[in-house]
Amino acid sequence: DSQYSPFTTEMQEEKWQDEGKQDLTQDDSIVHMAPSNMTVYASKLDQMSTSHVPRLVLRAKVTIVGDQAVGKSALTQKFHSGGHMYPKNYIMTTSVDFCMKEVQIPDTNASVELFLFDCAGQSIFNQRELSAKYWENTAYVMCVYDVSNRESFQSVQKWLQHVRSVRPNTGGGPLPGVLVANKVDLREGGINARAVVDSQEGFNLAQQTGLEYFECSAYTGRDVDRPFNYIASQFHSNYESTVRRANALNQKY
Repeated sequence: DSQYSPFTTEMQEEKWQDEGKQDLTQDDSIVHMAPSNMTVYASKLDQMSTSHVPRLVLRAKVTIVGDQAVGKSALTQKFHSGGHMYPKNYIMTTSVDFCMKEVQIPDTNASVELFLFDCAGQSIFNQRELSAKYWENTAYVMCVYDVSNRESFQSVQKWLQHVRSVRPNTGGGPLPGVLVANKVDLREGGINARAVVDSQEGFNLAQQTGLEYFECSAYTGRDVDRPFNYIASQFHSNYESTVRRANALNQKY
C-alpha cells in the first residue's frame, strides 16, 4: 500500500555493524590486541550482536482539522514537546503548521513517525481550497472539537467530509481517524462548568462517522498522548496485516 513507507531494515543493521566496528578500532583499550584485552574485545562484539537489532520505521501522515480555537495547535504542541509546551496566547494558524514525532510501538522493534499537519480552522479562509493540497496522501485524520463550543462539535462532520473527499475510499474503507473532545477540564466546577457537549454525544458521533473517540485536555495535559499513540499503533497493525497478506499471496503463486 502506498501509504506505508518502511525503511529497509537490512541496510540499518549493516550500518550499525559498520559503526560498531569503527568504534571498536578507535578504542584505546584494544588497539594493540594484547591477550589481556582479548576479553574486552570479545565482550564488545557480543554486545554489538545482541544490541544492534534491525528496526522498522514507518511514516504516517496525520491531518488535524477542526474549527478555530478548539485547541488543535495546543494539542499538537503538547504532544510533540512531551507535555512541556503549551501556548500561553492564542495564535491563529493561517494555513498549516507541520511537525513530526516518532512513536515507539510497545514490545516491538518498530516505531512510527507521525507527520502532523495542523490545519487552520478559521471561517475567514476558504479551507477547502487552501488546505486540500495538505490533505492529500493522508493516512489518518484527527477531528478536534471544543466541549464548551457546540458549533465546533456540529462542524466535525463537515471537516471530515472535506478531508475524506480529497482522500477517497481506495477499497479498504473510508479514511480512518479519531474524534478528539478537547478542553474536558471545562466540565469541572459544578454549576460553573462551561462544557455543553457531553461524553455520550461525542461517542455517538464517533460511532456514526467511523472514528475512534478520545477525550483530553491540552491545558492540563490529560490524555493528550492517547489519540496520537492510538494512530501510531493502528498504522503499525495495518502495515503488519498488509505484509502478511502480501506474503500469503507470494506463497500461493
